[in-house]
Amino acid sequence: MNSSRQTHGIALVLATIGALLVFVGSAQAGSRPSGMSKAEYRALMLRSQALNERYGLGAAAAGKPAGMSWPEYRALVLRSEALNRKYGLGSQAAGARPTLHPATVVRDSGFVWGDFGLGAAAMLGLVLVTGGLVAGSRHGRKIPRTRISS
Repeated sequence: MNSSRQTHGIALVLATIGALLVFVGSAQAGSRPSGMSKAEYRALMLRSQALNERYGLGAAAAGKPAGMSWPEYRALVLRSEALNRKYGLGSQAAGARPTLHPATVVRDSGFVWGDFGLGAAAMLGLVLVTGGLVAGSRHGRKIPRTRISS
């Protein structure tokens, strides 16, 4: 009975540690790094914004699909422009037809709850597997010894 209490205690400690890690990680995601002053952080943000504008990242990349690299996107744009010129489509066409399936741009709202759910499920799975391994190692099959009489 004592090992059962130990198993429950270990499982409780692991679950508590897992929950704390999830909450600490999500709390630190939007905060300023420790050891950095407000002026340093502001300078870092301004530099990051300038680099994003220079290389077409961030808000400038709103038209690029998420699963596509920059060279792939550039190749697609160049190909599309060439086909539009060849067949007289796009802005060059006198009576341009509306697109049947207009592209929609999905912007990130900041915190992605889907990723949080996946992380939480993975952490729960890790805690359950660890608890099962601990419980299985403590409560393995015990085969009674028998005496062979001669």
